[in-house]
Amino acid sequence: MDNNKSYNRAEEKDISMIYNSRTSLNPHLMELEYFFLTEENAKRDNTQTLPPIIKWPGGKEKELKYILPNVPAFNRFFEPFVGGGSVFMAIQAQEYYINDLSSELISLYNSIATYDKKFFRYVEMMDKSWENAVAFFNDNHILIDIYLKYREEKITKEELKTFVQNFCAERKKSILDIIGEEFTSLSCILLKEMEINLFRKMTRMRELEIKKHILSYSDLLENIKTAVKSAVYMNYRYMYNRKDIENYNKSLQAALFFFIRNYAYCSMFRYSSKGEFNVPYGGIAYNSKLMAKKLNYYRSKPLLQHFANTQIFNLDFETFLRETRPTKNDFVFLDPPYDSEFSTYAQNTFTCDDQKRLADYMINECEAKWMIIIKNTDFIFNLYNKEGINIKAFDKEYLVSFMNRNDKKVTHLIITNY
Repeated sequence: MDNNKSYNRAEEKDISMIYNSRTSLNPHLMELEYFFLTEENAKRDNTQTLPPIIKWPGGKEKELKYILPNVPAFNRFFEPFVGGGSVFMAIQAQEYYINDLSSELISLYNSIATYDKKFFRYVEMMDKSWENAVAFFNDNHILIDIYLKYREEKITKEELKTFVQNFCAERKKSILDIIGEEFTSLSCILLKEMEINLFRKMTRMRELEIKKHILSYSDLLENIKTAVKSAVYMNYRYMYNRKDIENYNKSLQAALFFFIRNYAYCSMFRYSSKGEFNVPYGGIAYNSKLMAKKLNYYRSKPLLQHFANTQIFNLDFETFLRETRPTKNDFVFLDPPYDSEFSTYAQNTFTCDDQKRLADYMINECEAKWMIIIKNTDFIFNLYNKEGINIKAFDKEYLVSFMNRNDKKVTHLIITNY
């Protein structure tokens, strides 16, 4: 997906797509039992769950109703692919050992676990800039007036472009004040992005009005406010892609990662051939979103107590398991990347050989009780269809389809060795 296509999709969406179609079970699974959370299971599950740390592709928050009632008795909890931490935060254990190959994600976890004051300050500054963007827009409703002139063909597209250029040049200080002096000193492109996003938004709005219908005044307000916020987002995305920041300011890099994860379109991961994150701003639905509530959660006593009993690792899954050595009294939960051509998250690939390596270790070497949640394919089913291994299935609906690489509704497996 190129940048223009993804930008246009973000422009036109601002709705959630819920897919109702169904896919049938793999023939191998026709005799397997579907299972659901019953009232009896719900009563048995008295765990006080905490929300996940961050929204993450493939997160299992909605599947907790299947997972928690099927967890065995155990002492220590291990999770080699922690991701957003839905299960890690929802489960109770004496000790927690979590791991992920994404160094950026683990940096975020460490920032929270160590209560990194610099990280919290940077995120609060970004939240303030998000509010400043609204204030800037509210002070400049002349943008609405100029768009109305463009709609009524009182000015041409070229005249609109000139107006936007002059508007940004005349308000340079006000625009830069949105993010503040500390951030503007770090390779700031906010001024350029404000010009690009305002002009692109207005021309795109007009194209859509001609194709569909005239936008109401309130819709005009929201769309142009989105252009302002998109410019702020693009500036932080540019900072995030400056990998040298990580070398001298890990707290800032973790804050930028956290911001991007919150405001990227549909929380997607996607990188260019140069290794740069290139997902656009999420759009109107994200305009009123702030990170303060999440920060308050990160500071909360229950969360900090949870992390007080947690050890955090940034290793290959097998290295992690061999180093920590879970025993027969422990429990390992695994949510590995799916068996598909799109099995790269945060620039870390997970191949068929990795799937084989995982299955071989869990079946033949792991002493602990373990559970794997994974999308069903013939390849995965055959890896785990072994004596002593139990396989059950459930359906999961995806709210977003990215380039048709995910089935609209697929069968997922719960695989255990108990």
